[in-house]
Amino acid sequence: MKVSALWITRVLVPVLFCICLSSGAFAQGTLVIAVNGDWPPMKMKDTQGKLTGYEMDMIKAVGAEAGFQFTIIEVPWENIFDDLNAGRFDAIMASVSITGQRKEKFDFSLPYFSAEQLLVVPKSLVSKSLEGKTIAAFESTTGAAALQKSELVAKKLYPAAETEGPFKDMADGKVDGVICDTPVAINYAFLKETYKGKFAIVSEQSVLGGPSVKEEYGIVVKKGNTGVLDLLNTGIKAVKAKNIDTDIKTKWIKW
Repeated sequence: MKVSALWITRVLVPVLFCICLSSGAFAQGTLVIAVNGDWPPMKMKDTQGKLTGYEMDMIKAVGAEAGFQFTIIEVPWENIFDDLNAGRFDAIMASVSITGQRKEKFDFSLPYFSAEQLLVVPKSLVSKSLEGKTIAAFESTTGAAALQKSELVAKKLYPAAETEGPFKDMADGKVDGVICDTPVAINYAFLKETYKGKFAIVSEQSVLGGPSVKEEYGIVVKKGNTGVLDLLNTGIKAVKAKNIDTDIKTKWIKW
């Protein structure tokens, strides 16, 4: 039996489109996006326990511009990449730096934030040598990777979910510095009331032996998930074209 080209266009094309969108939670028209624990001011909880911060405002803007809805779920950092590969959610937005090693395993959206590694120390150590001192970083982060290469200092690693831990220990004299991403360093050195006036940011070269590499954050998706990736990139492009990202940065990154 002959089938007309018009019938194929009207019937098969919509079917194929539905198949393309049928994987994961996106089949229901809502992206499920995973975040990890506190990483202020990129993401934290307010006094009512509601997630807030730079990345929360950014994903709202990206979704609004690209025309998709989303649900946020919290996932521990140590599980977040394996769970993405297992299909438990569609994307990760957790201040993930785009690196060559990570790009081998996952796809990344266009960058939505630029950062570098900064070194926070007690004010009493400003202008003093840090050689032989104990410097902290967060496990499985680019800060930890950079710190591990240093032969100048002793090292102590903290779980990424315990953002407050190394700064509290530094205030108590248990560690001598914390190397971490720009927004976290700025938050604890200048903004957090608990530590105001106690910390300063100094040259990371005294620990790393050279300047830190500039980093860019991207939203992570499972390798080959071009449908979700294209949606995210559409939103990010629009947010940048309208300078919405600048307004969000001004709101949250106050230095």
